[in-house]
Amino acid sequence: MYSELQGKVALITGASRGFGAAIAHRLAKEGCTIILNYRRSRAEAESIMESIHAAGGKALAIKADVGDEDKIDAMFEFIEDEFGRCDILVPNASFGVPGQTITASSKHWDATFNSTAKSVMLLSQRAVPLMKDWGRIVTVTSYGGQRVLEQYGIVGPAKAAVESLTRSLAVELAPHNILVNGIMPGVCDTKSFNAIPNAETVLVTAKEKTPVGRLVTPEDAADVVAFLCSDQSRMICGQFITIDGGAFIVN
Repeated sequence: MYSELQGKVALITGASRGFGAAIAHRLAKEGCTIILNYRRSRAEAESIMESIHAAGGKALAIKADVGDEDKIDAMFEFIEDEFGRCDILVPNASFGVPGQTITASSKHWDATFNSTAKSVMLLSQRAVPLMKDWGRIVTVTSYGGQRVLEQYGIVGPAKAAVESLTRSLAVELAPHNILVNGIMPGVCDTKSFNAIPNAETVLVTAKEKTPVGRLVTPEDAADVVAFLCSDQSRMICGQFITIDGGAFIVN
């Protein structure tokens, strides 16, 4: 247990399932009060909230499309009124339109960048004033931020922007005792991943090529986020931790 996280207020976006839900559960286990942000899946978000309550934790769910600046403003007005602070921000929510770069429309580019990258900047701008002499921001990227993946034409650049933003924020905020880092989970058997073409084949192949012999789970990623939020990570700044059982370095 990381005792220093007891009583912290943590906002996790895209928290109704997958990585976001696992991170919410993990930080709640550390004693954080969890703000579960979701865009559409109210029933799923409330289910996560109830399971946190059942385990003795504290959580509430807030609907807000993080691709919409006005919705972000409204969410933070509520957070400030309700808690007066936001100690931890995990901007996990992301939306991307698949396809090739050369055929992408401006509309799809804007939707992808607004929800994936611009949202990181806007959420950080709103959260930082609520971090009282201590704060943690943990972003989430993917292989596509560093490699060219099939049908990832505009999602990859958006993830690369997240990585660049993470480094810039880390340098700007470190003097204020706000540490900014990120995680890069590998291929994971989530609902979102299973929506892509040939997902089953990709999952099998990825598992075969992973040195540790299994795929990463949302809980694996959540453990790393908890560590990055703790004081044990106090000298890690502006870094991305890859969580994939060694797959990235051999493939």
